[in-house]
Amino acid sequence: MSRFALELLDAFHDRRNFESGLESIDRYLRETARGHTDKGVSLTRVLVHADAAPPKPVLGYFTLTPCMVEAAGWPEVPKALPRNPVGAVLLGRLGVATGMQGAGIGSRLLSLARRISHDSLTSTGGIGLVVDAATDHLVVFYERYGFVRISPDSLRLFLPARSLV
Repeated sequence: MSRFALELLDAFHDRRNFESGLESIDRYLRETARGHTDKGVSLTRVLVHADAAPPKPVLGYFTLTPCMVEAAGWPEVPKALPRNPVGAVLLGRLGVATGMQGAGIGSRLLSLARRISHDSLTSTGGIGLVVDAATDHLVVFYERYGFVRISPDSLRLFLPARSLV
């Protein structure tokens, strides 16, 4: 069984050859993620084989960023929220390399993202984890882990802070 390591994205990771089958996910990792990390916009973490040598192939990745959301009326949010936006964590991207799909990498990445989000919200406050699924197929993936659509036709889903651990 292979051991994995979760690392912050840096120059030692092979972004160029990452392919998930979803162009927007691939392009973000290749062209945008490092810049966003360097500028403090978001943090991208990559899953690699623990013994990989640079340039380390990326098996999967996710990006987290703090955000403000107008969540009044969303299912599962606390009652009587302020009228102004409230804090949350946005799971901006999550991608798994095509050769690793079906091996539990997506579930592992989501579990790690949930743990990091929980720690962040415990330290700063916020109502939960938000994700904008790229496709209806991915909505089903997130719903298996307790996320709920904010409205019946929305690709935006929410997981309350109390459900992150």
